[in-house]
Amino acid sequence: MFLCTVFGYFTDQKAVDPADNKTDCPHKKDLLTGKVIYSSYDEPATNEGGLAKLYRAMSAVRLDSVPSGASTRFMVSFLVDVDGSISRERVVKDQVGKVGEQMLKIAKSFKWTPAKCKGKKVATITTVSAQICLQ
Repeated sequence: MFLCTVFGYFTDQKAVDPADNKTDCPHKKDLLTGKVIYSSYDEPATNEGGLAKLYRAMSAVRLDSVPSGASTRFMVSFLVDVDGSISRERVVKDQVGKVGEQMLKIAKSFKWTPAKCKGKKVATITTVSAQICLQ
């Protein structure tokens, strides 16, 4: 059996045009927590060591077996807060079980630098996806 892992890293934001003279980036207040979460940024939230290091760590995720008909695509999402802490983590897609939890554990093991908007640290939602190919 051959195992390959393909990763994707997304921020649920879009980059702000530096030529835009707005004084603030678009944001929304979370109704449950009351936290302000930005939907645009100048610099995305990043993990210590960069994406390559995150992908290498994620490649250690183990998959014992795949139930018949289950997808091998996995996705997790979390909030990188202004202090670099991770909260509101959740498994978005995991039909096998436990893989998403492993991905979140790895993401939380890194030190994160929050996103920035106009030089100000801001909270943003980050999503990491993976596809495991079994051959």
